[in-house]
Amino acid sequence: MNDALNAIDNQLRVLSAVTFREAKARLGLNFVGVWTEFGRLSIAIGIFSVIRYFTGSGIHRGMEIIPFIATGVLMFWMFRRTLLFVSMTSMSAERYAFFPQVTMLDIALGRGVVNIVLYVVLSFATFGVFIIAGVSGPIYRPAYVAMLLIVSGFYGLFGGIIFNALFARVKILRPVLQVGLRILMLTSGVFFVIPEIPYSLHGFALWNPLLHLNDIMRQEYFGKYSADYADFGYAMRWLIGLALFALIFERAARKRKDVG
Repeated sequence: MNDALNAIDNQLRVLSAVTFREAKARLGLNFVGVWTEFGRLSIAIGIFSVIRYFTGSGIHRGMEIIPFIATGVLMFWMFRRTLLFVSMTSMSAERYAFFPQVTMLDIALGRGVVNIVLYVVLSFATFGVFIIAGVSGPIYRPAYVAMLLIVSGFYGLFGGIIFNALFARVKILRPVLQVGLRILMLTSGVFFVIPEIPYSLHGFALWNPLLHLNDIMRQEYFGKYSADYADFGYAMRWLIGLALFALIFERAARKRKDVG
């Protein structure tokens, strides 16, 4: 029993050290990384808000247009940036060459945790700016909003682990992933809610778990919208499936490395 507890304690120490090291690398001096991400998000929210306004979509069911777009952008960017950050884990593995106790999974988890925490902080900082500026009312249920952002981040974390293992074998997948993420952005409810989708397309659109998360996000942020078509249970089943596949792919990649 003591051996097991010591092993867990050692693993947690390693993971904490890796997370701290990745946080320093991610944020940079004077939090340059934070300001860079905040700038990217601000530009994306501004551009997509203008697009929605000039396409005549306007405000849906009383939801203010800027926070409406911001909730979709932040949800998807949490997923996208975490996935891309974690999928490049093998590129930074050399920094840990002198630490044999550190595994690729430790690095991936550390990178994922750093990005998830960063984006939760950025998201609520953005929402706070909107509330102070008067373009948004108070968040209806902030704890649920935070939870949904974290779920999206874990999608990215587990997806990143899978792609990190795949990239080691099939490097051509990197540009393919970028194209896939652009398509996914257009189908994940960043700019719309499910009732705006033609009913004949629901069967195709609702396979995307990020669409469900985005719809529930608007419900929990605004309080005046009901996500009747979204299914949180479906989104969580995707999360469990991604976690299982991530462990399988990471284990397989580690075995190939050991054999090599």
